[in-house]
Amino acid sequence: MVPDFGEDHLTSSSLIVADQMYPVATKDIGTGNFVIGTMKVRPRVPPADGKPIAFKRNQKLNFWMQVYNLSVDEKTHKPSATFEYDVVNTATNKAVVHTTESTDQMGNVGEQVTLQKTLSAANLQPGLYRIEIKVNDNISKQTVGPTATFSVE
Repeated sequence: MVPDFGEDHLTSSSLIVADQMYPVATKDIGTGNFVIGTMKVRPRVPPADGKPIAFKRNQKLNFWMQVYNLSVDEKTHKPSATFEYDVVNTATNKAVVHTTESTDQMGNVGEQVTLQKTLSAANLQPGLYRIEIKVNDNISKQTVGPTATFSVE
């Protein structure tokens, strides 16, 4: 389903759980398989048996998404938003990894922001997890919170 990217409300792209995510050479920007802008983001696809996306403990977990329509302060001409990342153990429903970022820390951002995070699966015990990314627009008071499920073996 194609999301509504109307200009009046906060929205996001799909949350991509990827096994590879890295910058591409300048000549390759916007070209080739899995290249989104300046990054190669190869999604990890779930198996046909309905099980979640799986990672081994020696692999990196990568999360990528874009946020659209952040409100801009009329005085500063900048957005004001926070981004909360929680990796939740689904067995206990407790966050085992929690990180927060803000537009203040990100430097020159506008109404659109690309979020990219990498996490070592070695930091997680084998089990089923859910990544929750909560975007809080401090100006419009809107939030979006895409999630994805994955397992660590």
